[in-house]
Amino acid sequence: MEQQNFRKQNRYWILLNYLSLIAVLVFFYTGKYFQWPIFSVVFEIGSLAILIISFFRAFIKTKFWKMVHTSSKNLDEREMQVVLNALRYAYSIFAIICLIIIYAFAIAEYQPIDVLLAGGLLYLAHTLPAAIVGWNEKNIAAENN
Repeated sequence: MEQQNFRKQNRYWILLNYLSLIAVLVFFYTGKYFQWPIFSVVFEIGSLAILIISFFRAFIKTKFWKMVHTSSKNLDEREMQVVLNALRYAYSIFAIICLIIIYAFAIAEYQPIDVLLAGGLLYLAHTLPAAIVGWNEKNIAAENN
């Protein structure tokens, strides 16, 4: 039962993290388009705060970030298999997301992808494997203590 609660709670934090990443981008571009009204600034700051808090809660506290970003020499065979599987899925998902964004920009004949969107994609590329591990795995923080 405790494992099920952990997975449910961690899935909540992962979803909150990615929704706040989307919110950061949406409020940034909304603010940029409307010359930064106060609601855009407030929601941008709030979304950024939620992004940071949910990052620490979903990836750092659970040690999923560390597991995915550590050397394979420091992982046992099961952990290496989990990370390899997560990297495979993350690469596929990330490639599809990038292609959708590139084609959407091309179809809309919009300006080139700017620094904030590129930064968001970089963040996604680095956190997606840990999110996949966190979505499927049990609490490794409790195992390592």
